[in-house]
Amino acid sequence: MIRQSLKFRKTLTIICIVALLIFIFLILKQDKVYDIQIAKEDQKSDDVQGLSYRDFNRQPKKDIPKEESIRKMETKIVGDNTKQELQEAKARIEQLEKKLAVLEGRIPQNYPEVKYLGYKHRKRILVTGGAGFVGSHLVDVLMMRGHEVIVVDNFFTGRKRNVEHWFGHRNFELIHHDIVNPLYVEADEIYHLASPASPPHYMQNPVKTIKTNTLGTINMLGLARRVGAKILIASTSEVYGDPMVHPQPESYWGHVNPIGPRACYDEGKRVAETLAYSYAKQEKVVVRVARIFNTYGPRMHVSDGRVVSNFIMQALQNLTITVYGNGKQTRSFCYVSDLVDGLLALMESTYTLPVNIGNPVEHTIEEFAVIIKDLVPGCRSTVATGAAVEDDPQRRRPDIAIAEKHLHWSPKISLQEGLQRTIDYFKEELSRTTFYNNQTYMDANVKLLH
Repeated sequence: MIRQSLKFRKTLTIICIVALLIFIFLILKQDKVYDIQIAKEDQKSDDVQGLSYRDFNRQPKKDIPKEESIRKMETKIVGDNTKQELQEAKARIEQLEKKLAVLEGRIPQNYPEVKYLGYKHRKRILVTGGAGFVGSHLVDVLMMRGHEVIVVDNFFTGRKRNVEHWFGHRNFELIHHDIVNPLYVEADEIYHLASPASPPHYMQNPVKTIKTNTLGTINMLGLARRVGAKILIASTSEVYGDPMVHPQPESYWGHVNPIGPRACYDEGKRVAETLAYSYAKQEKVVVRVARIFNTYGPRMHVSDGRVVSNFIMQALQNLTITVYGNGKQTRSFCYVSDLVDGLLALMESTYTLPVNIGNPVEHTIEEFAVIIKDLVPGCRSTVATGAAVEDDPQRRRPDIAIAEKHLHWSPKISLQEGLQRTIDYFKEELSRTTFYNNQTYMDANVKLLH
């Protein structure tokens, strides 16, 4: 048994030694093959290097034209692609510049410096029609004085760009709303200016004009009664119609055609005055009524059909300045900043009856056309007459004795100075291709005085 075990061990040992030898042999053989392969690859690379070194300066002539043609084709393709890419990049840059111009117009700029008012003196003031011509100038002054201002406008004739320089200011709020529908806000004072004021605008939709001046006024008077606010109603010199008394004092009852083309505005404002004093008597609402005469200045609509805008636009474009009628009818023109000062003085006063706000300096329409023509440099326009407008008042001039006595107010801006500012504004409008916030007109006098 022991012998068999020793024999088995001896046999197993021999087998292991043989297997180990075979394994060593195989490993050595594999290393040799690998060395041979490496040597062959090195020889090949040496041959290639030698060939490239030897033939570097003398390549076969038959390959040169082929390579040059390929190189030229590649250069041409690359050049064409580069030109196309440059054109596409230029077009994209132009598109981005336009988008940036629009975006920059929406970014709030540095606000004008406003006065700080404490809680007791700061008022919350609602301005209907605050994005319009007169309303936006009034908003500027109220903001500069440090009050909180809420602008309500349906943008029928108003424009956001008139007040966009206040967008984002903590004291400013803009509400897109038609006052024919009820409005629920809190306010200490209300300036009710909402209504189309130029003949083409209020004649465009006479029913809407009547609703704005009746239902809209009822809603604003109801709001004033509900919150205990003082309200100023912006009436008009049109309540005098084609006057039989000259100049027109507040005591004159007027001469109005109730079914004429201007009646929607004339009678709408007369009803608005009646409503105001009815609420004052019955509901104890504190009301002020301003009868506004012809007003002009920057931010007027370039196509609103009024005398000033028509004449200036025609003069700037060297078109015929058209005077409707014989040109002998008279008007008096008040610059917008003077009007705003009058409205503020009336709101702060204790006088409760209607007050004329306008400039008593009177000119014929024909004279006015010549004045504007002379103020526009290089104007080659001629003045011509056209058909008379129906129910066009022949004489219009305010008696401002009450304003001078009770409001201590009178206009300060001369006609030439005011017209020059307005002409400069219309020039900018005609040359405008895009706009930014810092291009929004703001009267320098407002910045200085308030």
